Amino acid sequence: MISVLWAYFKTSRVHVAALLYFLCAGALTQVPLFNYLGYEFSALFTIPTAFISGFLTIAFVREHMLKPLTRRTWLYILGDYFSVNFILLLIPLGVISLNAIVVKNCNYLKGLEYFILLPVVTMVFSFALALVVGVMFRKARLIFSLLIIGLLSHIVVITYFQPQLFAYNFILGFFPGITYDETISDIVPLIIYRQFTIIASLLLASLFVILTARWGMNVSLTDNFREVKRHSKSDKIFWMLGVFCLVMLAAGHVFRHDLGYEYSANDIQRQLGRRSESDHFIFYYSGRSYSMQDMLRLKAETEFYYQQVTDALMNDKHLVKKVEVYIYPTGEEKRRFIGTFNTNIAKPWRKEIHLTKESFQATFRHELVHVLAAGFGFPVIHASTRMALNEGLAVAIDWKEGMFTPHQYVAALQREKALDHTISLFTVSGFTAQSSAYAYLVSGSFCRYLIDRFGIDRFKHAFANGNFLLSFGETIESLQADWKAFLKTVDTSEIPAETVETLFFQQSIFYKTCAREVAEKNLRAVRAIRMNDYPQAEQQFELSFADAPTAYALRGIFQSLIAQKKYDKVVERFSHFPEHSLLRSNPSLLLLLADACLFDGDNDMANRLYAEIDKMKFSLSFNEAATLRRLMVDDKIDSKIIHTLLYTNMDDSSKIDFLKKKVSTNPGSVSYTYMLAMAQERSGKYSDALNSYQTSLRIRMPIELMYMAAVKSADIYYGMDNFEAAKSLYWEAKNFAPTENLINDLDDQINLCESVALELQ
Repeated sequence: MISVLWAYFKTSRVHVAALLYFLCAGALTQVPLFNYLGYEFSALFTIPTAFISGFLTIAFVREHMLKPLTRRTWLYILGDYFSVNFILLLIPLGVISLNAIVVKNCNYLKGLEYFILLPVVTMVFSFALALVVGVMFRKARLIFSLLIIGLLSHIVVITYFQPQLFAYNFILGFFPGITYDETISDIVPLIIYRQFTIIASLLLASLFVILTARWGMNVSLTDNFREVKRHSKSDKIFWMLGVFCLVMLAAGHVFRHDLGYEYSANDIQRQLGRRSESDHFIFYYSGRSYSMQDMLRLKAETEFYYQQVTDALMNDKHLVKKVEVYIYPTGEEKRRFIGTFNTNIAKPWRKEIHLTKESFQATFRHELVHVLAAGFGFPVIHASTRMALNEGLAVAIDWKEGMFTPHQYVAALQREKALDHTISLFTVSGFTAQSSAYAYLVSGSFCRYLIDRFGIDRFKHAFANGNFLLSFGETIESLQADWKAFLKTVDTSEIPAETVETLFFQQSIFYKTCAREVAEKNLRAVRAIRMNDYPQAEQQFELSFADAPTAYALRGIFQSLIAQKKYDKVVERFSHFPEHSLLRSNPSLLLLLADACLFDGDNDMANRLYAEIDKMKFSLSFNEAATLRRLMVDDKIDSKIIHTLLYTNMDDSSKIDFLKKKVSTNPGSVSYTYMLAMAQERSGKYSDALNSYQTSLRIRMPIELMYMAAVKSADIYYGMDNFEAAKSLYWEAKNFAPTENLINDLDDQINLCESVALELQ
């Protein structure tokens, strides 16, 4: 057999195939994210594999068809074809494996698993398809190419016409969709799906064996079918194999929803279970997420946001089709149905929005902009061909990005001389090459500037294709020069350099080391923390940090160490950071370091670190956490109690009982009262939480907590449909708001209260 294979490998067509494999693999070694043996390399390599193995097989078939061969000989030859194609795949595998010398491979065995499941199985399918095409058609290469392109277009059809972002495919294997999620779904469905791909290959191979010596290219179809039928008894075993394979494939197609390969809108609507309709929206949601009263309030809210967005876009308020809003109870259920856990999405061409209950308030208006911008988007996709214009417009209209406005954040970037690559953001692929915070806020600031300067109508004219010169009469270079001059007038005095570094200087997924594998290790670590298995969490986070030294992994390590009372290790680890490391200014790491110092008895250092976090104004949640801990120190609460409340598996019910006793014996303790309110709110005891927040407001405490207590109280009143009380507290919160932008957000909440109250009357 070796001599036979050697004869194949001496042919020019095999040399060409080998060279093409080598060149394709070599090119991918120069592309970030695709330059190591992982999912991305294997998935993309299925495409050259399909064409190279198919064309090579067709050439072999055409050569042997000219010879009088018995069926037994054909079966031996098929083994030769397969062996040649398989051995050729070792070339790209070898190239990408050798590239591990210069590019880190975090899990070679997992990468090898993907290589087998994706390119190898694709080669098997393409090989079998090429056998049949090579026998049946004169223009076999053209027909084969059209079939491969048609099969790949199945991905576009599924993701365009169905709600889901992901697709399973005979060629590509699995397409996860374009999202910011770094983890890929469980590999088990892919393994099962590739078994169906092998079954389809067996069907094609059995058909090829049936057709050999029965099918003639120069004979009419009628004569060919008559010849095949005449030999059907002698081909009985292959017919039975083909029928069996066909039945298995049909069963897989019928049960594709149960297997998780495809979900129609009707499937998702049926699983969510509830439907409700307003003037401009149709909502699909779970009964365990919203009561009837909750849904009435939600419909009033969304109509308020609809009015805001249509006014900002100057759209005709009449919609031919209502916007369909899918609200999933959890991120995990959203991942199951559409393929993304963290990312909320809109499909403008379908007038659909997909998000979770938890993320609804933060992201609905942003996603609504995408849908309502469909009318002036590029045809077919009903959006801009430039991702920066899509997301930039949504940020510009929503304009809620944190404690400061996007203009302020981007102006601070410019102040730190870090506002680079802004023009490349508006190319077709430049947006994805930057970190999400940088890409969203920079494009949002620029789009808001264009809208404010030129008006929304001229912006809408540029939106579809990014033709700035035609729409604004200036090149993008000139427009951005003017925008950057405008940013110099924006006040950034309240935004420290450390905040800018922490917020923006993060890598895009395309430039992260082993992004998928690191994300999976982080996910395993988080699950271990939820199970209170802190040693296991520490181990997984350490493995993640060894692969890619990220702040996220280090935060998990610190949290696991503190939970195990290994405070000195946290302090020691932090002290070894280089002087100019970005990790030294990360608020999450500083908070954990401060906690470690507190539990280790160094109260002065802990207080200094808490104060440093507060000055950063990174986010309201970090300000709240740091200020509350400073209060605990001032109240002389035993550090063991703080550790128990913050780092043990005590449930909220037990915390409430414990804190109630502490409040009764320490009625003047703001920290105990505030922590009690937080625990009551988390556990759904909103009336009790409201009383505790109101009590804390009457006690003298730092302005940051006054703001948070007022806002949280207002939010609870809002959820109770007591809109006048909510408005009053939002007004009160304006007295304590730490930034001007948050005052504007409170004004928006006050307007929302008035609108919803009027709608529900």
